This record gives sequence, C-alpha cells and structure tokens, in this order.
Amino acid sequence: MQQARAAEAPFEAVSLSVAEGIAQLTLNRPDTLNALNEAMFREIPVAVARATAAGARALLLTGAGRGFCSGADLVGPGFSRTPSEAQRETANRASFERVITVVRALNEAPMPIVCAINGVAAGGGVGLALAGDVILMASSARFVLTFVPKLGLVPDVGATWLLSRLAGRAKALAASLLGEPISAQEAERWGLVWRLVDDDALHAQALAVCRRLADGPQQAVLGTRRLIDAAPEMPIASHVLLERDIQCKLIGAPDFVEGVMAFREKRPPRFDRGG
Repeated sequence: MQQARAAEAPFEAVSLSVAEGIAQLTLNRPDTLNALNEAMFREIPVAVARATAAGARALLLTGAGRGFCSGADLVGPGFSRTPSEAQRETANRASFERVITVVRALNEAPMPIVCAINGVAAGGGVGLALAGDVILMASSARFVLTFVPKLGLVPDVGATWLLSRLAGRAKALAASLLGEPISAQEAERWGLVWRLVDDDALHAQALAVCRRLADGPQQAVLGTRRLIDAAPEMPIASHVLLERDIQCKLIGAPDFVEGVMAFREKRPPRFDRGG
C-alpha cells in the first residue's frame, strides 16, 4: 500500500518508492547525468515529504544511470539575461529559494538519509551527495566542484558548509577554487564519505544500511544526528546540556525498555516500528 501510494506521484525528474519502511528517492534524468533542473529542485522536497507521510524510517538517495548528479542543467531552459544588475539579482534571489528549500528538506528530514553515490557528483550534486547521514560511494565515482573555475560562481547547495566541516579549510578551499576532481579514494581519505563500495555492490549495500537504520530506534537515531550536527557550533558545556535534554526523553521510553529486555534475554532488540 505504501509503495503504491508513493509510486502514484506524478514526478518528472525524480522517482520515489516506499516499501517496508525504506524510501528510495532517485534523481531520474539519466540522459543528462541527472542534471538539476527546475522540476528536480521542486520535486526533491515533495518526495521527502511524501516518504515521511508514507511512514519511511530511512531514505536512500541515489541517481539513475551512470551518474549521481552533474550539477545545474546548463543546456535546458531556465537561464536568461535580465536588463539590469538589480533586476538580475532580484530574479536570482527568487530562484535561489528552490536551493534553500532542497537543503532544508534533506537536512531536516525526519528519517536518516543514506546517499549512494553511483557516479560523478558535480556542482550542486556535491551538496546533494554530502547531505546524507551515511554516505557510500562507488569506487569509480568522483566529486567535481565546477563553480569557481568553470562558471565564475561560488559552490552552492550547501557544498562549502559540508566540505569545510568534513575535510577542513585547506582541502575545502583548494577543491572549490581549483575544481580538480576528487576521486572516491581521496573522498574516503578526506572523510567525505563513510565507505567505498564496488560499483556493482553499491545499491545492495546501501539498501542494507537503510534496513539497519529503519529497524533501529528512531528517536535515538535522530537525536544522535542532532547532537553530531550541533557539536562543531557549541562549546562542550552547552553541548552536554543538549545531550541531557535528548537523553532524558529516551531513558525509560519504549525503545530503551525493549533494548534492556533484549540484552537481558540475549536476543536482538525489536524496536517500535511506529517510531
């Protein structure tokens, strides 16, 4: 029932399915290496919302075909000149709201996101790829930040925020300013991704991670994400108070009780699928 409801969505640029608590959100413009067009920007937040409504407890984000996402669609319609600098900036600000909406939808998704990077992630695709909570990357995949050297733009879709936190200032700046490809092996060394996977095993392993997360204690999963995301911005004295606030809601809750009982009975825990 959940799968059928998600499959009925009239998406143009993505596809969504939900089955057994796992949503699969696929960037689905393979002929363009899943370039970001107006429809894709519009549909990603809608797909996340529909996955939530369908009861998904984990979301897999990947790309159709041989690439993850090639960045903005520079060939299709959507780029036009305006008469003045002020008019151009006004139009660009209105257009950029779609980027903000996508970043927020992924960052605030009420379920863990697993990204399976199945090919090149370029431009804005880097921001999408690094938005996952658990990121797996095919051994042949690569990142390319084309904004500065190719287009005279700054990286967007949250890429500089994510890169600087994950890899540090030196690597983030060099990668952004020079635009040299980052191989999967380099990405793993830099701490951009959790694990490299053989190309033909990527989807199966990503689904297996989703299964583990979907079967896990959801409030503890989301609380841990909140703590880790907040950590770089907070002193330890403030962070431990946030830790207290989250933990005090979980101790004694049904998932904790089940975990303790499973430990005592020497069996795997069966956490509440209602979340």
